[in-house]
Amino acid sequence: MQNLKNRIHKYFKKSSAKKSHPITRLFVATSFLWVAGQMFSFDNRVDTVSANILASRIADTWKDLKAKNLISGSILIQQGSQVLYSDGSLTKHYPIASISKSFVGMMYYEQAKRKNLSLQTPVCHWLKNFCVGKLQQITLQHLLDHKGGFGRDLGILSFLKRTFNDDWQLQDIDTLVLADTDLLRSPGETFDYSNFGFLVLSRILEIHSGRRFSELVAELASKTNMTSTSAISKQDSFPVKGLIPYMDISGNMDSKRSLHILAGTGGIQSTAYDLIKWLEYAQESGIIEKLDKSKLFYTHGWVKTESQSYKGYWHNGSTPGFYSLVAHVPQSDLKVVILMDSYKFIKQWAEKTEVFEQYFY
Repeated sequence: MQNLKNRIHKYFKKSSAKKSHPITRLFVATSFLWVAGQMFSFDNRVDTVSANILASRIADTWKDLKAKNLISGSILIQQGSQVLYSDGSLTKHYPIASISKSFVGMMYYEQAKRKNLSLQTPVCHWLKNFCVGKLQQITLQHLLDHKGGFGRDLGILSFLKRTFNDDWQLQDIDTLVLADTDLLRSPGETFDYSNFGFLVLSRILEIHSGRRFSELVAELASKTNMTSTSAISKQDSFPVKGLIPYMDISGNMDSKRSLHILAGTGGIQSTAYDLIKWLEYAQESGIIEKLDKSKLFYTHGWVKTESQSYKGYWHNGSTPGFYSLVAHVPQSDLKVVILMDSYKFIKQWAEKTEVFEQYFY
C-alpha cells in the first residue's frame, strides 16, 4: 500500500510540473485507488446458526442485500413441499456455473451403480494422451474428488486459448499434449479444485456413451422432470444487470458468452424451479447418502457441510455476472436455490453477495 501511495505522489509531482488538467489527475488518482481496492477482502463469514432458523436467516440476508441493490435474481427456499420464501422469477433461465459439476457427478454415480464402469478405471483407458508418466495414475474417482493433481486449469495460456476460441469443443481434449509438468502434485495426493478435471470427465462421458454431452444432459433432465434444464448452446445469451449499492440504477448488459464450451465444468443452464427438483432427485438417488458416509468433504459435485450444527450438502458457482447456489439439509428437508444475474464493479460488493455459501461451510 505504501508503494502505491509513493507512485501516486510521484505522478502528481510530475503532473504538477506539466500542469495537467485537474480532471485528468482526478481520473488517474481514482483509477489507482480502485485498483488498490480490488486487492483487499473483508471477512464474509456468518455466525453459526441452528437448522430451525436457517431458512429465515437466508431469507433475511437476501432481503437486506436486495434493499441495498446488491443482488438481482431468483431465490427459492422450500421445506418438504412447502415454499417458505421465494423472490424473483422461478422459471427464468440462468447459467448455473459450477453446479453443473453435480450433473457430471450424478452421471458417473449412476453408471457405477449399474456397474457399467468402475470409477477406479484410469483416464488413460479412454484418453491416450493421459498414458504418460504420472498421468497414467489418474482415475475417474480422482477427478470426481478433485484429486487428479491438476490445478484449476492446465495453466493461464491454456485457459485463455480455450476461452477466446468460440469453436473449441470437448473433443479437442483428445489431442492435448500432456506431461507430468501439467500436474501440481501427484494424483490422489490432495484436494485441488479443478475445472479442467471436470472437462476431462465430460469428454469421457461422451466417449463412453458415444453421445454428445448436451444429449446426456437432456436425458438426465428428462428423467428428473426438469423441463427447463439443458446444456448451454452457442446461440444462448444471458442478460446481466450492473448494480450500484443503495441506488436504484441498473442496466441490462446482454452478454453473449462462450459458456457453451464449459460442458460439465459450468456449461449448464436451469431455473430455480428445476433446481429444487434436482435437489429432490439427488436425495432420492442415494448420492447424498454416499457423501454422508464418505470421509471426503467433496465428491461427485457435492460439498459436505463441516462447520455448522447441521449436515448440509451443497455446491455454488460463479462466472462474471452470475452467482448460483443449491443446498439441501436432509434433517429438516430444507432445500435452497439461489440464482443471481448481477454484475458488481467493486470486488467487495461482489463478495457480499457470496455470503450465502457461508451458511453451509
